[in-house]
Amino acid sequence: MTKLRVLIAEDHLDIAENIGDFLELSGHHVDYAYDGKMAVSLMESEVFDVLIMDVMMPKLDGLQATQRIRTLPCGDIPILMLTAKDTLDDKLLGFNSGADDYIVKPFDMPELYARIQAQVRKNQKQYQHHIVVNGIALNEKTQSANIDNVPLNLNPSTFKIMWLLTKAHPELVAKSEIEFALWGDLQPQRDILRSHIYNLRKSLSKCSNEVSIIGKHGQGYRLERASNKEQA
Repeated sequence: MTKLRVLIAEDHLDIAENIGDFLELSGHHVDYAYDGKMAVSLMESEVFDVLIMDVMMPKLDGLQATQRIRTLPCGDIPILMLTAKDTLDDKLLGFNSGADDYIVKPFDMPELYARIQAQVRKNQKQYQHHIVVNGIALNEKTQSANIDNVPLNLNPSTFKIMWLLTKAHPELVAKSEIEFALWGDLQPQRDILRSHIYNLRKSLSKCSNEVSIIGKHGQGYRLERASNKEQA
């Protein structure tokens, strides 16, 4: 399975860390929310591939948080609900709130991982190829992009790069990953990527003075927004 960005919404630190450690050892990136309100906030500002949601949490429970997330642009994300409640009525409440799967505690980590994989595969088949991150919106089907509703003009190559950088934001995307997305195993002999990055930066400067591409020599690139510079 490709590397996933997973959000774990769980107020019990030991449970959250056990799941997170297992997923990170499997090569995935993990972030945490310790209440339902924080989970909604992170979903509004970041991009994740799957959400593991506890039901009983402070500030906003998992049922309410799931309902709110389903109204967001990223609302088609797979959501797996974790709970100690195992009655049929409890399960129906979970599914009716928008959960894709319902897992009763205690659970075996390999089973949770298998269910995550199944939901991600299912979601990828139905994925609308649309992401919105920090005011940057991309539609892979129409190859269209905008920043704060201002059109961003991209060619097919710079769109692919922008897609990777936006999806990974604020993390670094390895140079090799970008090159593989552009050319697969047929890598060019010259460093053409540098020219594509130059063209992308030029397009970004015409669209917004807040969004830029930061390069790390020999490693890769990341997207930065002026308001996020202290956090990036």
